[in-house]
Parts: sequence; structure tokens; C-alpha cells
Amino acid sequence: MEIQGFLLPLITLTSSFVIANITNFTLGKLRQKAEKTETKLDDIILNALGKPLYILILVTGIYYAVHQTPYLVELINKEDANYQYRKFILTIFGTWVVATLAKKVVREYGYEWASKTESMMDDRLVALADMSVMYIIWLIGIMIALKVIGYEITPLLTGMGIAGLALALAAQNVLTNVFGGVAITLDQLYKVGDRVEFGGVYGDIYEIKPRYTKIKTLNNTIITVPNSKVINDNIINYAIPDTTVRVKIPVSVAYGTDPKKVDGILLDIAGKTPLVLNDPKPLVRFTEYAASSQNFEVLVWIRHYDDRHPVVDWILREMFVRFREEGIEIPFNQMDIHVKKD
Repeated sequence: MEIQGFLLPLITLTSSFVIANITNFTLGKLRQKAEKTETKLDDIILNALGKPLYILILVTGIYYAVHQTPYLVELINKEDANYQYRKFILTIFGTWVVATLAKKVVREYGYEWASKTESMMDDRLVALADMSVMYIIWLIGIMIALKVIGYEITPLLTGMGIAGLALALAAQNVLTNVFGGVAITLDQLYKVGDRVEFGGVYGDIYEIKPRYTKIKTLNNTIITVPNSKVINDNIINYAIPDTTVRVKIPVSVAYGTDPKKVDGILLDIAGKTPLVLNDPKPLVRFTEYAASSQNFEVLVWIRHYDDRHPVVDWILREMFVRFREEGIEIPFNQMDIHVKKD
């Protein structure tokens, strides 16, 4: 008789598992069809429903199985007389769906909408919403769910205020990094894909998180930098206002070399160098009489910062060949010593 009593909850659990997988399979097929439609809204809704609905069916199966289990049914009915736990489950499910839906809407439509306006403020607000919308919705949803099961949330909020103060003192570094992430988002210091340089790190922004920023170096390695360090450092962003940058190449020649001859050779090389822009025109400057050399610098403009290293490589190689042909010496550090005889 006891075995028969446990048979019904077992059937309920098995049925919920089967229904959950059938639902998951059906949603997968619907997502495939939704990908072929022009609108993104159906994709967003189906993706937001997928995992939460699967978990809801399983949890619902467990809930009803417990209500059908001998020895537990009376206890559960007593504690769950007003079906508050059922409401709790539905509240959590609704929160999960709304939070996922909101984040996907921000990512799919928010950035697209912000890119069509001239103001930068909406771009910053969308990025901030992308970072915080899920946390805000989950906080509200959990508060509502606790209220549903009869938990008084006023003392909890008061306690959270005190605990928040204690946590703020104990986790100053973490909070500083989080506020740094907010500052980066609002001030639009950089975005994913930008080439940046700060704190001895040079590379492309790979990922921006609330606490840290990941940078992909030119050696294909990822460096994680705390956001608090970023906002307290000088940031060079090569992608702002656009990708065009000026490249400065130092050149040294031996004393006695005619500067006009050097100018002509360097301008000729710069004018023939691939990837170098003609507007603004290349420029050569005579910078100083150094201890062992006459120093110049070649200034050229390139359309994209990725072209910097190929351009420098080309100019230096051509400069070596032309200087050798023209008999211009590239000096090394040297010192002349004169011995005075009595």
C-alpha cells in the first residue's frame, strides 16, 4: 500500500521531466523558424522563455509530487494553505523571464536605437541599462517573492542598509571597481574593439565588465585590468575620434650630413610608402643636435592604427637602403677624448 502511495508522485515527476523536454524541443524548433523572420522580437521572446520555462515545469512537477507524497502532504498543506509557495515559484519564474527579456531587448534594440541619434548620452544610458537592468529586476522580483510567502521585507531592507554599510567598508576595492565600471560606461571612455593604451598595457578592448576590463594584446593574450585602475590612469584611445593616427619615426644621421638632403630622401620614402595618407602630407622635422648625431623625425598619417607597425617597418627598411646608397651614415653613440699634454 505504501508503494502505491509513492507511485503517483513518481509518475508526476516523470511526467514533468517528459513535458519539460518536449517543451524544450518545441521551443527549439520555434527558434529555428523565428531566425528566418525579419523581426527580432520573436527570437527574443523564445530565448527568454526557453530555460525558465523548462525549469518551471520541473519545479512544478516537484511541487505537486511533494503534495502527493505520504507523510509530507499534511505538513505541506498546513504550511502552504494559501498556496503561497506556488505564488513564490510563479513570481521567480516571471522575474527570470522579465529580466532575460529586458536584457535582450536592450541589447537587440537599445544599441541600434542609440546609434541612430547624434547625442552620446543615450548611448551611455543604454550601456548602463545593459549592465544593470537584470540586477534591478531580480532585486525587485526577489523582494516580491519574499513578500508573497509572508516574509516581512521591511526589517530585511533595514538590515540590508546596515549590512550594505558594513559590506562597503569591507569591500572597498570591489565597490571602487564597480563604480569605475559605471564611470567607464557613462563617460564612454572606450568600447569593445577600441585600441587603447594605459598603465603599460597596449591592445584592443575585449570585454567590459562591472568590475574589470579585459584587453586583448597584439600577442593574442588577455590582460584583466581592474576598473578602479583604469579610471585613475591616463587612457590613450586610438579609435577616438576616428581610427586615423599620426606616426612619428625618429631618425639619426652623422654630423656633417646636409639636412636638406635628409629631408628630400625621407619625404620621398614617405610619399612612396603604402598605407600612408597624402592628406595631411608627410613632414620631416629637424629636432636637435645630439651628442653623437643630428636628429630628425618623420611624421606621417595613416588611416587605421593597425597599419602603424607595417608603415614603420617599411620606412625603416627603405631608409637603410637609401642612406647607404647616398653615403649617409647612421651613427652610434660615441665619445671623442682629447688628452691635453703639459
